Amino acid sequence: MEGDKLLAGLKLPKPSTLAAFFKEACPELLQKRQPRPKAPPKPKRVHELWQMDAKEKIVLGDGTIVTVLQVREPVACVFLGCLAHAVQTEKHWRKLMLREIQVDLRVVFTEFGLSLGLQTDRERVLGRPASEAFPTLFTLWLQGLGIDHHFTRPGQATDQAHVERGHRTWNDWLMQPKPTPDLKTYCVQLAKARYMHNEVLRSRAGDCRGRTPYQAHPEVRIPIRPFVPEAELLLFSLSRVDRFLAQFVWQHKVTTSGQVSIGESVYYVGKVHAGKQVTVRFDPKDRHFVFTHPQTGKELKRCPSKGLDVRTITGLEPEDVPQLSQPYQLPLPW
Repeated sequence: MEGDKLLAGLKLPKPSTLAAFFKEACPELLQKRQPRPKAPPKPKRVHELWQMDAKEKIVLGDGTIVTVLQVREPVACVFLGCLAHAVQTEKHWRKLMLREIQVDLRVVFTEFGLSLGLQTDRERVLGRPASEAFPTLFTLWLQGLGIDHHFTRPGQATDQAHVERGHRTWNDWLMQPKPTPDLKTYCVQLAKARYMHNEVLRSRAGDCRGRTPYQAHPEVRIPIRPFVPEAELLLFSLSRVDRFLAQFVWQHKVTTSGQVSIGESVYYVGKVHAGKQVTVRFDPKDRHFVFTHPQTGKELKRCPSKGLDVRTITGLEPEDVPQLSQPYQLPLPW
């Protein structure tokens, strides 16, 4: 309006006045304001809530493109895991895949046990809160192990302050004054950097007060819920996953072919409902998705769930898991 010659010399309305006018004259054209997500919880004790994030596009001396998945204990200021992956593709590079992330976390779980919660950003493979969208297989895997999945707010890097600062710490060590030559050397130096940070160098972070993180918080070495890879299918609870899914309700629009996409699966609701909004919930009693009319609550369709079995979620085949060599006591459920 300020650039319109026809309005030159006229007193223009304030933005708030225009907003009120548009809200009254054409409310259907206005973008609905979404409530700002709540900040993730702040942990008060060790292993209550870990932070996880990936640092991408790291170019080594030989041209290898690397992504490092970092897991951080914010209370103890400890690097729990820093695991590197070569991610080149024919065109450029790729994101980490679900199975790669699961393998990395199993390494961390084996050393430190299962945490009560894990905080991540909203990368596609990781998903969004279940109140906003159907949870990913990654979220369901964590739930099956009794780990609550928390998410940072969009565009709020400070929600992951510990892990973000951790990226800079080890990356400066390994890439200055020149990049590490190759992936093998990089992995060795990454492990050394983690050791130096946790056990050798004195820190002023958190409540370390000039001590090393392990000196300040020796309890970080003691798992609150021990984990061994051979016992994962014993620890994993599909009923825990079902109880989690049963808490939420989702809204979906039926396609012209009468289908609805939930997670990575497609369900046929019927062409008679094409173009309509339906409400979807999960019934843990028979593991079916129930599609209902959003206003009347009338049940329209029940479909057996797909891809929510133990094998699909964990990526493990029962016959591929080694047998326990000694008795293993399962940790108490939380």
